[in-house]
Amino acid sequence: MAIFLSFLPWIVFWILSGPYHYQIAALAATLVVILLNIRNIKRRSIKILDMGTLIFFVVLTGISFLSKSTWIDHYSAPVSSAVMFFIAALSLAIRKPFTIQYAYEQVEPEYWDSPQFYATNRTITMVWCIAFAINSFFSYLYVGHPYKVDWVIIILVIVAAVKFTAWYPDFVESKDRQKEAQPKQMDEEN
Repeated sequence: MAIFLSFLPWIVFWILSGPYHYQIAALAATLVVILLNIRNIKRRSIKILDMGTLIFFVVLTGISFLSKSTWIDHYSAPVSSAVMFFIAALSLAIRKPFTIQYAYEQVEPEYWDSPQFYATNRTITMVWCIAFAINSFFSYLYVGHPYKVDWVIIILVIVAAVKFTAWYPDFVESKDRQKEAQPKQMDEEN
């Protein structure tokens, strides 16, 4: 649920943005990310994705009110997806996959230091990087050819990443249980 809340400002932005609406969309997304994170901002414990989201929408809101340029109006969707890719990629580069902060809220602390826990979150974050890159590309294509690229592709990519995020930890855990069971079976056979 927490990761959904982190995506909420982006969802608000994508729903509200459109020709000549990016100012309202950027301002609304900024307000949403601030409202969702006011407590974390005060505690200085904001998550990587939320911090990147806050910075992006504050800057975008400033640009939207200070600049008369229309490029941001046309390219706000691909730029926002590219920024999400950058946030996810940066979290991998600094060896703190953004998904790990959400996993801490769901997984017992005794597993946090395990290599498996880190590897699982690194893989999930990589999948999100790929999803954001694909969506940035298709959003860019959509700008020039709105009837040739369907938004369904973009939505399906996000749904696939969400499904993978839910499925993969269970898959890893079941593989670990199978590995643990194999030596026991071998001992019983001998």
